[in-house]
Amino acid sequence: MHPIMKYSAKTLLLSTRPWSFPVSVAAVLLPGLYVWPQSVSACTGSDAHVLLMLLWTLVSIVLFHAASNLWSDYFDFRKGVDTDPSIGSATITGGLLTARDTMIYASILLAIAVANGLLVAWVVGWPLLVFGAIGTLLVVSYPWMKFHALGDLDILLTFGVLPTIGTAFILTGELQWSSLWVTPLFATITVAVLHANNTRDNKRDSHAGIHTFAMLIGARASQCVYFIEIWLPLLWCVLCVGLTACAAPCGCNPHFGWPLLVASLISAAPAVRNSRTMAGFTRGESINNLDQLTAQHQLLNTLLLTLAFTAQILLR
Repeated sequence: MHPIMKYSAKTLLLSTRPWSFPVSVAAVLLPGLYVWPQSVSACTGSDAHVLLMLLWTLVSIVLFHAASNLWSDYFDFRKGVDTDPSIGSATITGGLLTARDTMIYASILLAIAVANGLLVAWVVGWPLLVFGAIGTLLVVSYPWMKFHALGDLDILLTFGVLPTIGTAFILTGELQWSSLWVTPLFATITVAVLHANNTRDNKRDSHAGIHTFAMLIGARASQCVYFIEIWLPLLWCVLCVGLTACAAPCGCNPHFGWPLLVASLISAAPAVRNSRTMAGFTRGESINNLDQLTAQHQLLNTLLLTLAFTAQILLR
């Protein structure tokens, strides 16, 4: 029997940290809805085909995300970053999986994700191989980049820029650089999940001999960066709705309608709560669960923006 088969399906699911999956779902779902009108046109009016490709892309990125989480857990444990099961990931320290089985499971999921990505590329075209190769490299190199203060950049590219362009290409068959208009609506919240984790773990990371971005800039600057990351999506939406409403005399038209502004305003509610939590960090207050709270913010943000993009499509 394969070592992984001795674990229950529930244990295998929990070990991948499914609470974090809203960040990868947002990276495909929101760009996909943004380019939906062009996608339907490119697919000769077939909404069903576009929906099928969008769901296939969602499965692909969630597989990569699950593998990335396990890969990161293994190297955090090996480096001595994760030692307390009550803080951070408890995949290994909490006894869900052994370190060896975590690496095996991560490798299996990554192999499945790569194989699935190759199949998608075979269907839609070779340019997707470039994005897939870069994404895979970023997933594999994430522990090293995190330990050298580049983890935030890695996450921004892996769950922001690359899936936005990749999803647009999968659905339209073309490189839609204009799809990057939608990236700031979700990507900085995704980075904030990691930043909250690293800010909380400053002392433990220092003892482990690694250097995260949060460590380099210090506690107060880390607070400011976090505030910017979770409030930028709302500010960006206001800007883009304004550009759209005034017919974008500068030639930039992001095609953002009023439903997106309403959704962004509503999704700001958890941003207020999370800002207060982070504000207490320098006063010695706990931010142990702020990474999960930020992921919940991303979940609400994704749900509301999904409804808004759907309404925008129907109103056209």
